[in-house]
Amino acid sequence: MGFASGILYALWFLGYYLNPSVMTKFDVSALQGRGESYYKLFVAGDVIAGVLILLLIVSLLKTFHKTWVWKRTSFWICLGGLLAFGAMTGIACFFPACLASSNVCTQNLEMIFDWHDITGTIASFGQFLSLVSALVLVHKKVSNNVYMATLLITIVWSMSGIVFISFWTGNLHVSLFLQHLFLVLSSLALVAVPWSLTRPKFTSSL
Repeated sequence: MGFASGILYALWFLGYYLNPSVMTKFDVSALQGRGESYYKLFVAGDVIAGVLILLLIVSLLKTFHKTWVWKRTSFWICLGGLLAFGAMTGIACFFPACLASSNVCTQNLEMIFDWHDITGTIASFGQFLSLVSALVLVHKKVSNNVYMATLLITIVWSMSGIVFISFWTGNLHVSLFLQHLFLVLSSLALVAVPWSLTRPKFTSSL
């Protein structure tokens, strides 16, 4: 489910083919603007991704019920982070930040901060919590390769988010690249959490 939700979260990639004019705007969420070509598809993608994340949480609860993991605070923080990410992802798509028919995305970047940004910020913070707490849980309980891969994704994802926030009001093309990079890494991060928690070496320690 983590892999499937990660794929659905990256559904915006289809915008390059289904609605390329919107992809030249600042925010990818413009694809979900009412009236845009295939906007229902992009909204459905995020909603289904949110639902799959909730099902992933249920699956993790069943997997680790009555084990030592169940008693760890980091486990519940991880699930709480996933819950925040899934719920806010499903909600954010109903509040697209920019409309393709408007110039606000290209002319007033510094003024963009709306409900989509608020829900997106909460989602990203939730993803950060899930990544860090997953690393705490699997530390020295998975192979070094698995741990380092998850750690690398966490670091690169965090750095891309910081850079994106720091330079989002600059050059439009740079902002577009940074946002797309951050979203790609967010999909990888979404997959990384359940992947690290379900490694055979970790589950065998239950």
